[in-house]
Amino acid sequence: MSKILVVIGPSGVGKSTLFAPLRREGLVRLVPTWTTRKSRHYEDPANADHVFIDDDEFTAREQAGFFLETVQLFGLEARYGLPREALEDDGHSIRVLMLRAMLLQRLPHYFPAHIVYQVEAPRARVEAHLRARVERDGDIGSRLANFEDELLLGRRLAHRIIDNGEAPESALAQLREGLREDFADDRRTA
Repeated sequence: MSKILVVIGPSGVGKSTLFAPLRREGLVRLVPTWTTRKSRHYEDPANADHVFIDDDEFTAREQAGFFLETVQLFGLEARYGLPREALEDDGHSIRVLMLRAMLLQRLPHYFPAHIVYQVEAPRARVEAHLRARVERDGDIGSRLANFEDELLLGRRLAHRIIDNGEAPESALAQLREGLREDFADDRRTA
């Protein structure tokens, strides 16, 4: 069984943006989570990290066994589900799951061969990004309250730390190098 890449990091560190070029190149295949939350203004539902559905459809899929796991995070109303399709390996691209660090404990049951990368960015930049999200999308900023705790937990659990600080091209280079080293046995190169 090939490995799966699990990407963690607090909200707003740039996980999606960092992986966007690799997705366009076909190097990685993001397995989107399904959610009942509304899409944000910048999220293209056709190419987002999530599939957006209403509560009724989520419940129906959950009852039908569509999801491996479902959760509610940060005390918010929105529910998230990891679809069974995450188990499917196309043999060409690296499967990527974007999860929260606190959910990693559930992973080995489904994906014994997994590698964890944590994406990090300076708190000031993340705070500005999340505050802008609140103003534009009405998103609740409770995620920032957990920033340090999630960062520290992720550092203990991650195999690699990707610094998405001042130079995005540097973070992308770190990411490509990590993928080359960690997924060379899986018929893939970055």
